[in-house]
Amino acid sequence: MKYFIITGTSRGIGASLAKQLLSENHHIFCISRSNNQELVNISKEINCKLSYYQFDLYNINKIDLLFEDIFQSIKNDSKIESIYLINNAGVLSPIGPCEENTTDDILTNVNINLIAPMVITSNFIKHTNSLNLDKRIMNISSESVKYLLPSQSTYNTSKAGLDSFSKSINVEQTSKPFPVKVASVYPGVTDTEMQSEIRSVKKEDFLFVEQFIQLSKERKLQTPEYTAEKLIELLFSENFGDEIIVEDLTFTT
Repeated sequence: MKYFIITGTSRGIGASLAKQLLSENHHIFCISRSNNQELVNISKEINCKLSYYQFDLYNINKIDLLFEDIFQSIKNDSKIESIYLINNAGVLSPIGPCEENTTDDILTNVNINLIAPMVITSNFIKHTNSLNLDKRIMNISSESVKYLLPSQSTYNTSKAGLDSFSKSINVEQTSKPFPVKVASVYPGVTDTEMQSEIRSVKKEDFLFVEQFIQLSKERKLQTPEYTAEKLIELLFSENFGDEIIVEDLTFTT
């Protein structure tokens, strides 16, 4: 059995990842703030294993208990083939000049985009340290790390931190007897809730809003289904982890 732990599966890329990974020999653990009943129903219809955890990643201090529960199920399997973690959940807000961002909005963004993946990764490695099998962590980052835009300082910074964290984990794992492979991935501009959110921002708060509106009008956005397909290709590729920061998914096939 192959195990997959995916955050942010209520919609968008995360939902598409979970849907495409549903298979007879796969057990999917979904984590999101709201339940995705469609995924649950599909898994039952095709008789595939899916466990859904309705959980708000803002609650950092409860993640340890969540992963104790998840790995209790996994470790009961004596024939584990592989375990994969996809840190996909993320938030864009606050959008606007730094001085206008509220403390609560900054904390929410950094908690979900950076601290939660760090705590989740720590738990994942702790629970799999002694397992001699294929273990992989994919962190969903953003091109905003490379191409900085105004009014997204918190988002840019949290995603840059995720890239740095991925590099650090890779350095640590090279000396481990049963290492975990890790990659931080820029998925490309995808038609998700984040894109809808940024298109709704006033121009005085975000000077580039018209460019994002135009991308949507010209249908130049990737679909979540396409992005998920490319991410899965990368996750299963033989050279996963050779490149820690993957900036272009089109070169993964």
